[in-house]
Amino acid sequence: MKQSVSDLNTLNGRYRPLQLLDDDEGLEEFQGFRTCDTEASGSLIDMETTSTPLARTLLERERMTSFLQSSWVFLLLLGALASITAWSIDAGVLIVSRLHQSFTALGEGWLREYLLYILFRVFILLLGVGCTVVVCPEAVGSGIPEMKSILGGFPLPNYLTGRALIAKCFGLVFALGSGLTIGKEGPFVHLSSIIARQLLNLPLFEQIRQSNDLTQHVLAAACAVGVTATFGAPVGGVLFSIEVTTSYYVTSNYWRAFFSSVVSVVVFRGLNSLLAGSHGSLFTTDFDALPYETCEIALFLLLAVICGVLAGLLARSYRVILDLKERSMVQFLLPLCGGLSPFIYAALVALLFSLVEYPVGRFMQLTQHQTINDMFSTKTLTAHEVSNTTHLSVDFGSSWTSPSLIMNLFTYVIVRFWSMIISITVFVPSGIVTPVFAIGAVVGRLFGEMIVILSEGELSVGGYAVVGAASFTAGATGTISIAVIVFELTGQLSYMIPVLLCVIVGRAVTRSFSLDMYETMARQKNLPQWPDLTKQISYSLSAGDLMRDVPSFYLVRHQTLASIKHLLDVTSRGKKGKVVDVFPVIDDVRTMIMLGVATREELESLVVLWELSLRSEKASNYTCVPVAGITAKQAIVLSNPATETSEVVDLVHLEVLSLEDEYIHVPRDTFASHLILLISVHKCPQLFVTHRGKLQGVIHAADLLARSRRYKL
Repeated sequence: MKQSVSDLNTLNGRYRPLQLLDDDEGLEEFQGFRTCDTEASGSLIDMETTSTPLARTLLERERMTSFLQSSWVFLLLLGALASITAWSIDAGVLIVSRLHQSFTALGEGWLREYLLYILFRVFILLLGVGCTVVVCPEAVGSGIPEMKSILGGFPLPNYLTGRALIAKCFGLVFALGSGLTIGKEGPFVHLSSIIARQLLNLPLFEQIRQSNDLTQHVLAAACAVGVTATFGAPVGGVLFSIEVTTSYYVTSNYWRAFFSSVVSVVVFRGLNSLLAGSHGSLFTTDFDALPYETCEIALFLLLAVICGVLAGLLARSYRVILDLKERSMVQFLLPLCGGLSPFIYAALVALLFSLVEYPVGRFMQLTQHQTINDMFSTKTLTAHEVSNTTHLSVDFGSSWTSPSLIMNLFTYVIVRFWSMIISITVFVPSGIVTPVFAIGAVVGRLFGEMIVILSEGELSVGGYAVVGAASFTAGATGTISIAVIVFELTGQLSYMIPVLLCVIVGRAVTRSFSLDMYETMARQKNLPQWPDLTKQISYSLSAGDLMRDVPSFYLVRHQTLASIKHLLDVTSRGKKGKVVDVFPVIDDVRTMIMLGVATREELESLVVLWELSLRSEKASNYTCVPVAGITAKQAIVLSNPATETSEVVDLVHLEVLSLEDEYIHVPRDTFASHLILLISVHKCPQLFVTHRGKLQGVIHAADLLARSRRYKL
């Protein structure tokens, strides 16, 4: 017999039913029915009829919709919007800085200029604090440690909202414009991530938003875009973002990060070229093809050791200053000033460094970009012809040699070292890479100038500045990819070998006695992040060495419903307010064979169904409960009033319990490195340890994190 079903088989612009035959009579007609690209829309269009105008229009519309909803369009918009935002912030900072210079110039005489200089810095910084604290307190700080937590699967409330975007933008403009020694790479990473999150709210990208994996991928790409927008270095930006925001990276996400980063740098440089007339690399260098002697490698390594030690001291000093700030806020400012304490603290910081920096010398008023360019100069700054072509001489009519080059460089390092540490504790958006890079460049330049004085020879001291900037930044941030960023920033590979060597040495020296700045910030803020193995000996540890004893909240296969209710009640009031959500199910107390895992939600559903069955007058009413997965036979058992205390229920036969191993169990001899991988990739809060199928213990991710923080992993 013939049966007809409605379908979208189109003929001459009309719809007609497609006949399905029991024999082969209509086989040829059926084989002509095809589907076009249904991956995005799921619609069915007869490809044989695409020659009609209506079908062709529908097909083209479907393809266009599918393209607009694709990751390519999303990443294109992300890169363009992030670079426009970054360029706008740079333009805003430039406007505020010029207003600062104009306002200072209104004073007649040195003392009045000094007072106006201080007044403007304090006022602008207070505006930045107001924009941040009042609009969205979550915008305070870097953003990179927080993004590492978010990419690790720990959502942070209000962190990727529109209010955070506004607070971050205006707070960063005023903070940089006030002259604080801060960077912008962390805030740009945060801003790019907010833009990505807000784009996902558009109906056009609903398919991406509904997938947790795709959402994580585009947020990871946004972090790379943020670093790229800071330096204009797409390759180094992607690598740097991977190092500082993830422990394990899905390499299939590479293309998303690179594509969006390339779009970002093209748009950013296009805006600079059209509106600012800027071209080429961020820092202009003209090193020779081989500007150093082989014997200088030893000097470069010595410089890397010095920079590594300074980077470690930077992180340790930051912890000390932050502790002092928190104690002073609690003991003095909060009782006296209340909600005004962030403003009072910011005003004190701005006043302190305004008083110090202005009298010290004009070189303290250079921007970080200008300072780095001066340090990268290929000739010594003591030469008269070079002194008259630096940013300092052009902008302020003075040279680095007045009164002494060595003294000026040493003073810059000391003042900027402490001003950066204190500046990033103010309640405004702040980054660390750019000031650290500038301080490292001055340290390297100082080292090179001293070598020139001692050796009375001719050296390319600008190369020492490049090596110092790279090694100091590598130690402070804990990254190796800063070497790639240096190559992209300078546009030259002349110092490739020294930079690569010194980046590794600088990071190793810092790591030998201190954490990097990002990890220090994460621990000070108590951010949730998956643990890493910090000691080589930890790789020989196994699950048996790290596990706790068998948890007391396991379930035996045969249970009474009363015991299940008691277990749920007891574990809802866990230690330190923690609720137990996962329960291992074992076959028998003697064998301890693990059968699977039951969640609190499943057990609560089971209890609810049992209570409903008790209120039923007739058990025969329960022919099937399809939602909960309980059959008629199981419903009859549950409807028995004696079941609660006396009758035993087999948990394995209850379909409401999936007993799936979503929470992974591992053998007792599994190495710690593999445990960390499972926890980080699968976002498992805990792992159950078994031996020959027997449950022997449990490993909590929080325990591993605590051991890592105590340097026992």
